[in-house]
Amino acid sequence: MSKTSTLKLTYTLLPDISVEERDTPLDNIARLWSPTQNCEENFAQLVDLGQKLCALVFKGQVDWHHHIWDITGFEPTVMARGLAERSYVLFTQRSGLKKGVKQKRGDEKPFAEPFASFAKALIVTAHANRPIGHNAHMVLMRALRYLYEVGELHGCQHVIQFSPGLFDEAMKLAIQHGEKSSTLYVTGEKLSYIADRMQELGLTVMPMSWVNPISRSAKHGGNLQSRNTPEIRKRRAEMLPKTEVLVFFSALWQHYDELEERDKALTCMAVILMACGFRMDEFVSLDLNCIPTRDEFMAYEPELDPQSGRYCRLLKIRVLARKRYVWDSKIVPPSMTEIIFTAIERLIALSREQRDVCRMLLEQGKWSKFMHFDDNELLTSRQIMEVIGASSISNTITTLKRYGVMPAPGSKHKSTYFKVADIHQGFSNAYKERIRPVIDGIGMAKIKVPLWNIITLRFKDQYTPKEMLNVFAEPLTGTQIRDFFNGRDYVSRVSGDSARILNVFERYSFPELRDIHHDTEVRTHQFRHLLNTIMQESDAFSQEEIAKNFLRSGTRDNKAYNHRLPSNSVEAALRNVNNAVFKTPQDVPLEEAAALARRFPLLTPNELAKDLESFGSSHIMDIGRCRHDYVQGPCGLHYACLHNCKHYRRTKGDEQEIARLTTRRNIAQAQMDRALEDAQEGFTGANAWYLHHKDLVDGCNAALAIEEDPDHKPGDIVQIFPNGRDSCEV
Repeated sequence: MSKTSTLKLTYTLLPDISVEERDTPLDNIARLWSPTQNCEENFAQLVDLGQKLCALVFKGQVDWHHHIWDITGFEPTVMARGLAERSYVLFTQRSGLKKGVKQKRGDEKPFAEPFASFAKALIVTAHANRPIGHNAHMVLMRALRYLYEVGELHGCQHVIQFSPGLFDEAMKLAIQHGEKSSTLYVTGEKLSYIADRMQELGLTVMPMSWVNPISRSAKHGGNLQSRNTPEIRKRRAEMLPKTEVLVFFSALWQHYDELEERDKALTCMAVILMACGFRMDEFVSLDLNCIPTRDEFMAYEPELDPQSGRYCRLLKIRVLARKRYVWDSKIVPPSMTEIIFTAIERLIALSREQRDVCRMLLEQGKWSKFMHFDDNELLTSRQIMEVIGASSISNTITTLKRYGVMPAPGSKHKSTYFKVADIHQGFSNAYKERIRPVIDGIGMAKIKVPLWNIITLRFKDQYTPKEMLNVFAEPLTGTQIRDFFNGRDYVSRVSGDSARILNVFERYSFPELRDIHHDTEVRTHQFRHLLNTIMQESDAFSQEEIAKNFLRSGTRDNKAYNHRLPSNSVEAALRNVNNAVFKTPQDVPLEEAAALARRFPLLTPNELAKDLESFGSSHIMDIGRCRHDYVQGPCGLHYACLHNCKHYRRTKGDEQEIARLTTRRNIAQAQMDRALEDAQEGFTGANAWYLHHKDLVDGCNAALAIEEDPDHKPGDIVQIFPNGRDSCEV
């Protein structure tokens, strides 16, 4: 079998490269190699390349032969939220446990060879081409686990024995596992990527032409049209915060001084998210210099506000854009300037102790609680217990040993002493290990913000009763944020009884507010969706301005964050219809343009792309695109020839006609399915549209049937509906 494709990943190692030289860009040591006709030889080359690249890409931090790779710190973007979490790539089989249930390390079953080397080579070569985040690696691993399992079931001993049928079986296994449609699509895309790589590298005897059978979901920007069914409306509503939630957080802001200390920072977070629409990772990386001081701001020259069109001082807040991992800034709406100043000042005040402890541990290697003791001084366990606030002497000793602080030589059972210098060193080393991914700061080389300048720092376990040390300062974690918004049910490790961490709605009540449901679910991304929708509604911003405001690299995701129902600019759409019909610049009254829109619902593809509202169905024609809702009757221009017209003729064997008819039939079939769904949802008139689409499908099938009719020869012009009606006269 001929293999003509070349390998996209083209890196190979210089044999004498040193550890110190491994920061050299990979592009400088790249060269092409092409697969041979021998599948086993190609596989051996891939594994050999993967082993060499492993040492270069991950700088010796991971062992190729181990089934667990710790790639912490090697992601393209290190998340400030949950920075103490480790990033492991697990080359292990599917656990079979329920979703959300973690498997014990001792119970994990590694992939068998040679599949394990194949999986590792895919991971390392992908990371060498372009640094990839840990989550993306694990999605690929999910697809590989399905593939490994079905391969074992069918007796495949080697990767070179794989066939496209195994990928179909892997998709079936994912469906049986209960994956949702949106997740299935991503899994299918990863399986398609694996198949493409195997074909490209010449790893199998059988051609690996496998295409993801799962259509792209609306979550990922898919579907032919956005439908306005009750289910879709409910899904849109769930993406936005409820009005009562916004009112409740406004009340928290007004009663700020009455809040518990643990809730103040999170209330500031909610207010900043409502005003700026940051991603959570962007918010937790805010630092002392993210905005100017009030004096610096008052010295600014007025600028043109793109929203109001007036000249005023614009407050810009600097942030580390999560997706692109670059420093960027966004304009704070002038009406929110004072609120943002207040929120940032409050966060700076709240984080002062955490920032001081962080800086002392990192710069001086000392814990502030023991600064008033001499480094060589010996303290009893009771003295230390009183300093750190432990519950007992045994708990104190256990805690110290957990962080590598051992009793001083000569200590006895009832008189245990610890050296102060050892306490400083033990906790400083433990802290540095926890924050290893960002120990040099957050950001890039040009702007590297020290961790002690981050204003969202909280102590580890600060929001749980067991915290006593107040030593490990980290940005707000995902667990702390989720507990604040949604609370959490858990089983007590001490009593074994069911318990609950109350959310903020359960812990506060204000007389001026109505009751809020305690089980109301709030997600931080809802505020981002709300602001995006408001900007779309205003008609005051271009799509490029909206994308920039939310620190996106392009406008593609604007639509996915827009949850309004009506069109954003009805008047503009009517003007487009007016111009399309008259082809003149004359100004037609809006009422007349509306009447014309009802009579001539023909829009160009670009016009329709701007109109994001769905009216239930749409048709694609050679002359443009026709849009109706189900209240109107089907358009008379919609392929009248194919609706049993006796004048319609076509040429047998004409490839262009066959292609166009096949395309029309496929589109009509998809629209017929959607009309049927709408009819089941109770849309008035959807049944008539379903029958209209069905007639078109039947007409296309009749027109294509002559290709199989032996009574007609290629080149014959055939009357498709000899007993049909005269659609031209109708």
